[in-house]
Amino acid sequence: MKKTLLNLSLCGALLLANCGGKEGEKKEADKKETTEKAADKKDEPTGKEEGNKEEGNAKEGESKAVVTAKSGLAMRENPESKAKLVTLLPTNAIVNIVEKGESATLKGKKSNWYKVQYGKKEGWAFGAYLRLGDDVKATSNASVATEGDDATKTSFDDVLQKGLVTAKSGLTLRNSGSATGKPVTVAPKNAEVGITEFGEKTDVVNGLEGVWCKVRYGSKEGYVFSAYLCLSTATVTAKSGLSIRENPMTDQKLIKVIPFGKEVYLLPPTNFDEPDNIFQNEMGETWYKVRYGKFEGWASGEFLAMDMGC
Repeated sequence: MKKTLLNLSLCGALLLANCGGKEGEKKEADKKETTEKAADKKDEPTGKEEGNKEEGNAKEGESKAVVTAKSGLAMRENPESKAKLVTLLPTNAIVNIVEKGESATLKGKKSNWYKVQYGKKEGWAFGAYLRLGDDVKATSNASVATEGDDATKTSFDDVLQKGLVTAKSGLTLRNSGSATGKPVTVAPKNAEVGITEFGEKTDVVNGLEGVWCKVRYGSKEGYVFSAYLCLSTATVTAKSGLSIRENPMTDQKLIKVIPFGKEVYLLPPTNFDEPDNIFQNEMGETWYKVRYGKFEGWASGEFLAMDMGC
């Protein structure tokens, strides 16, 4: 009998020892997994740099970002503020992050440089003017002193911000946020619309990523694709007004002088093989393709207040 009790006790001790060992192994494995996840997370872009408080949600090389600079964001050949301009990324453009670069401080803002892709273009953009993820929001308000080339009267009283139609054939307002939505009306090229809502789900049209926005044009409301709306603006700082010229040189034909304090639209690129919305001369001066009302041409950046990152 004593021998039997001894054997049962021994078995119980061994059973407890085995259970404890498995539990210890499980805890150790859990601890290792937690440590590995923390290490992986450390390498992800977080978007918490100075001037960019929104948190990203994807690993480096797979993440996206939204341009938040009011005047668009400079894409450069190298991660330096004076490197050659590749193009001017449109405000609220959704770009793909290719690579995370070194940290820098520009104009009091600290962030990393990011190599990004937009359409067929790749270059470096300063992260303080990028919001990681694909959440598109308003970048200005409807009180900005812009004008569109259209006689249609649109009320901008309660809109989030204005936008200029850039699609060559105009933009069809639809009854839902989809290319298959029923047409409501057409806003012609260079017409100004009021954005009342930004969609949450992204879509890709002709190689550009964006969201469907609810807009007002005249007395009609409907949805249009954000990549065909210009939201980038700059304020005229020249007291005598801003000269818009036929070509990007001071001796070129004058098209119009835009009054001090007005805001012009900085037009997005139309050609992804060669930049056609910016021009840099040998003296380091930068000219931008702009539009105000019925007038479109080139303007010197020297006479524009711009928030374009660097």
